[in-house]
Amino acid sequence: MVFSMEVVVLEIKADFDPQGGEYTHVSFGYRLPVITPPDIEKVYPPPPKPIIYKHALHLIIPKDKWFGQYTMWERYRLRVDDDGKVTLEKVKEEGFK
Repeated sequence: MVFSMEVVVLEIKADFDPQGGEYTHVSFGYRLPVITPPDIEKVYPPPPKPIIYKHALHLIIPKDKWFGQYTMWERYRLRVDDDGKVTLEKVKEEGFK
């Protein structure tokens, strides 16, 4: 059975190892639904809803192979096949909503 979900780039940061190797650490995640409790006092304007992201995938790319392949908040389709093959395909943006 193939596992597939939409993820976004949540974090891009510098990383390193104890031997002095430098890397770019790219984190992908998906948004979790947050339910507002019904007993919350209603106020105007309403407070912003909390947003929670769950990490789905981390890529560690050597510094010499990093060319800005990913940018924050880009959307991708993450697919994991039965044989363990992992693919990321960029989701085509459809203008403003």
